[in-house]
Amino acid sequence: MRPLALVGWLIVAFSGFFVLAAIGDLLGGSAGEDVEPGVVAGLAVFFAVVGYLGYRLAVSRPAGAAALLPEQRVLELAQRMQGRLTLAEVVLHCKMPVPQAKEVMKTLVRQGLAELHLTDGGEEVYAFGGFIPEEKASAKDPFET
Repeated sequence: MRPLALVGWLIVAFSGFFVLAAIGDLLGGSAGEDVEPGVVAGLAVFFAVVGYLGYRLAVSRPAGAAALLPEQRVLELAQRMQGRLTLAEVVLHCKMPVPQAKEVMKTLVRQGLAELHLTDGGEEVYAFGGFIPEEKASAKDPFET
């Protein structure tokens, strides 16, 4: 869980406690004689708004994630998966429909960032050479003889 999401849920819980306490005081009349019911109602509204903002913080996506292009999301996934992806993994993890995922993968193959391979069972696997650990380990200086 993201740290900000955790903070958001803590704000929701904290605010929820105070909203319930204020509602209980209003309904039970136990706010005391020196505290006006309007003040208690104002506190309930204030903490309800703070709780809503905490909820928005908890469920919001990171700022950079929404701005990424589909190709960038696929490349990030390829990096996490050590350079090999299936179309199903792209659809699932990158949250895109199958036709869009197919088009993105074709684009990455055309641009030379990925290669299409077939398993013995006939499943398509896209290999991203830049993210496959053994590919990097075998890299040599092109000017050395």
